[in-house]
Amino acid sequence: MDKKERIFEAKYVDISPGVVQIVNEATSPFSAYFIPRTCLSKVSNIIQGEKIGIYFLFDENKTKVYVGQTENGIGRLQTHHQQEKFNWFVAIMFLADRDKWISIIDDLEAFAIISLDRICNQQQSQYTSQNKQKPKRKIESMTRLSQIESIFSEIKFWLSAHFKYDIESSKKSANLEDSSMISVEATRGGIQAYGLFNRNDRSIVVKAGSEVRLDDDHPANGDSIEKLRQEYKNNGKIKKIKGKYILQEDVLFDKLSPAAEFVIGGSCNGKTEWKSNGKTLKDLFKL
Repeated sequence: MDKKERIFEAKYVDISPGVVQIVNEATSPFSAYFIPRTCLSKVSNIIQGEKIGIYFLFDENKTKVYVGQTENGIGRLQTHHQQEKFNWFVAIMFLADRDKWISIIDDLEAFAIISLDRICNQQQSQYTSQNKQKPKRKIESMTRLSQIESIFSEIKFWLSAHFKYDIESSKKSANLEDSSMISVEATRGGIQAYGLFNRNDRSIVVKAGSEVRLDDDHPANGDSIEKLRQEYKNNGKIKKIKGKYILQEDVLFDKLSPAAEFVIGGSCNGKTEWKSNGKTLKDLFKL
């Protein structure tokens, strides 16, 4: 499955101070919703129809995770917001029409909790499960086990490949990444761009899926960067999807400012445009 070409169709909803993602794929049995906690009060109308499914809550540092089921779409997240079981940062929901999943939703949740516990209980797991109540259902008693296993496998793939929340990642791999590469984002101009900053050589990879402010009113200040932007657009490496220009492949830059100009346009100071956990790279690393 992982080796096949996958075409995700993503809608990005800019809700200050964050961006909500609604993601679909033609052959997938569900739609996915990426909802920052800061956006929760403004997203009540983004899900149409009766949707049910399972969701994951992650903390800001990607060390804690909770999984549960919902039969009322986003409404379940409001309960978590009020209960404060742990300080979750983002919710990722996998929802389908009620009539498609109602017969399996309890088993799907139980399978997800049991599987997540097994993953998190591994000695080198990056995550700690926040599920305190364990399901009474046993995996071997589930009548539609093959379907449930297939759905959960697909969900794990989406978490890792599209949302960059790999629940099977280990502390070792996380520490190796943290030793040199820092996840960053740039948001000025109504875009949501993502990157990996190498603090050893101060290069940056702008990641596929990043939004690019590519319009006539905001050309990049540097001629070479604007030329690169237009080449990417003409070659299909930047595509317009539902009103947003989306980068289709990773791009490496030796310096921060050209990378910022590539996604934002105009004149940019990359040290302040690129941020990690809300802090500029200038402040984090005294650049």
